Amino acid sequence: MRVGDLSSGASKMALSLKQLDLKWESAKDTWNDSTSKAFHKEHIEPLMPDVKETLEAIGRLAEVLARAARDVSDSNS
Repeated sequence: MRVGDLSSGASKMALSLKQLDLKWESAKDTWNDSTSKAFHKEHIEPLMPDVKETLEAIGRLAEVLARAARDVSDSNS
């Protein structure tokens, strides 16, 4: 991963979120009681919107960094 490259980390984060969701769906087949529901509500549910918001912010930051890199390379030409 090169300096300033946010897409690799963001891709890993998005994949991890998807894997977490798949694993949780699988776990619910055998762990479906009040404790699992509480765990989901307290730990899994809050992650989803936070991670999605973080990925959106990373996307915006990546655009800013790309623009800055272009501006710097244009000024050096």
